[in-house]
Amino acid sequence: MRITHVQLPVPDPAASAAFYADVLGAPVSATTGCGTGGPCATAVRLGWTTVALVRDPRADPSTQHLAITVPGDGGRRAHDWLRERVQVLAHEGSTVLEAAAGWDAQSVYFRAPDGTVLELIARRRLAADLGEAAFGPQSLLGVGEVGLAVPDVAVAAARLERVFGLPVFGAAPSATFAAVGDDEGLLVLVRPGRTWFPTHDAIAHPVQVRVRIEGVPAGSISVIGAGTVSAGTPADRSRDTSTFTSVGAARARERAFDAG
Repeated sequence: MRITHVQLPVPDPAASAAFYADVLGAPVSATTGCGTGGPCATAVRLGWTTVALVRDPRADPSTQHLAITVPGDGGRRAHDWLRERVQVLAHEGSTVLEAAAGWDAQSVYFRAPDGTVLELIARRRLAADLGEAAFGPQSLLGVGEVGLAVPDVAVAAARLERVFGLPVFGAAPSATFAAVGDDEGLLVLVRPGRTWFPTHDAIAHPVQVRVRIEGVPAGSISVIGAGTVSAGTPADRSRDTSTFTSVGAARARERAFDAG
């Protein structure tokens, strides 16, 4: 699964985009739509992914998490490159962190000035390698993870599998955490109130995030208050749309699906 488009609400799109441009070297479009009655947004290009930063004065980006995939042999070099530009986050004294068992990856975490919890992740099973090349902005291959706070983690994981065929990645879903997808792209599902690793103050809450993915069957899932995941053209998606409204409604929908 590849994540091709992510839309995130931020208080100031231009200011948030400046961090991606100035620190990470990502191409950024001019901010458009402000004062026109339409969305005020700035687009950031991270490899195969376009991240659209859309103005919402009430948004709190510290509730959001994105991971950017880098070459599988580039974990240490990503760390060294990044720490020259921004403060990296430590966990138990280390700033180059091994992922959970079964993920076969190294990560480096950092915060954007707007509070977003960001990560560079080197997945060793992916074919892309740095080899002898220097690490730089061209090594940011694309968004590899999007965090989503959902009302019921297990139900959301089950629906994503049924609509898009996305398998659970790593450990089985718990009450507070699950990842679905594959090494190229993951949707990280958490219960509201959980902190984004490795911070102690970035608390996940439902956010109107929009995610487009490819390499999966067409469809669309809407989580009220927590965004939309879609694949395929609008015509394709209209034939297979699911909506979660609450924990109870989600479970009822799952029961109806099973009964059918």
